Amino acid sequence: MTFLKWESLLEKHIEGFFNKKFASDLQLVEIEKYLEREMQLQKKRQAQQYYIPNQYSLYMGAEDYQRLCPLSVVEQLESVAMRLNIRLDCLIEDKLQILVKKDASLQKGSCRIVSSWENATVAVDDAAAIESRTIVLERPTFAKSLRLPEHKIAVLTVVSGADVEARLELGEKKVHIGRREKNEFLLTDINASRLHACIAFEQYRHILYDGSSLNGTFVNGDKVDCRCLKYGDEIQIGNTILRYEVM
Repeated sequence: MTFLKWESLLEKHIEGFFNKKFASDLQLVEIEKYLEREMQLQKKRQAQQYYIPNQYSLYMGAEDYQRLCPLSVVEQLESVAMRLNIRLDCLIEDKLQILVKKDASLQKGSCRIVSSWENATVAVDDAAAIESRTIVLERPTFAKSLRLPEHKIAVLTVVSGADVEARLELGEKKVHIGRREKNEFLLTDINASRLHACIAFEQYRHILYDGSSLNGTFVNGDKVDCRCLKYGDEIQIGNTILRYEVM
């Protein structure tokens, strides 16, 4: 064997050894960046509102797939997708789905994300509408007595008023705000109604509704009956100012 051939053989084996031993594991923070980029690329405008796909298929190599435990990845990425949806000021139609799939052709530390519109009424390109719908991983069927954890994706904080620094994490459940004791967010402000307002979760956004309050509900100084909340919005209820932020 000539010197050049021997040198080439050594390079090949050494390179393979280092790639195998020291290739970086795929990290969730990297997956989140891929997910955000896919959302940015695929968001579409319809009737003065932006929408993003509701299904995301995440492909990763066999080693990363085994290590990351797909169910926990799905739960975390669903929360991430909900937060990104708010930050991008978009809506999601139908049910949000994160699917984790194994792709033997992908090397350790790499992944790809393919989005699709499932049961969407948003006008999309044919190519986007016929993306692969093969389900590799779905949430398992749990006993009726067990419930999947609620995603906490935003927080409402009192920044001015009698209850300053009071805060409540918001998820998918409806939240009632006011002086009534059974409200999820109880205020002591005497200028707030007993049931002053509520926040519902619709199309993966938090929607603020005035509860026919005596003094009205305001968002960034504007009186509202209904408002889709955005990151950083300030809500005035009586003499209380609450700030809405994504976690």
